[in-house]
Amino acid sequence: MEIQELNRMVADFVQVGWMQAVKMYEPPQDCVKLSEVKKWLRMACLDYKIFQRLVKSEVIRPFRKGKGKNSPLYYSKADIKQAFAAVGMAGIITNNQLKSHDYERT
Repeated sequence: MEIQELNRMVADFVQVGWMQAVKMYEPPQDCVKLSEVKKWLRMACLDYKIFQRLVKSEVIRPFRKGKGKNSPLYYSKADIKQAFAAVGMAGIITNNQLKSHDYERT
């Protein structure tokens, strides 16, 4: 693992911790409407296609604040960031395993 990957991973998880604190102490600040997700992901430099895959696989789950059928869907920003950080870490681990297999072959 290179130092840049380690730095990025630590920074992502520090941000996840901060976002979990915001979620706990200021719940309204953690919520983003489905209609605003794409804009928020762009601002957070996160890929919308990966978000869609994570929602489809139910890693990220929407919730409703109201009880009606037409209540808007919301997502937790902290949950989104945590899922992206986990995906990034899995990618780093997989990439490093592939690199170590390449060294074993030579």
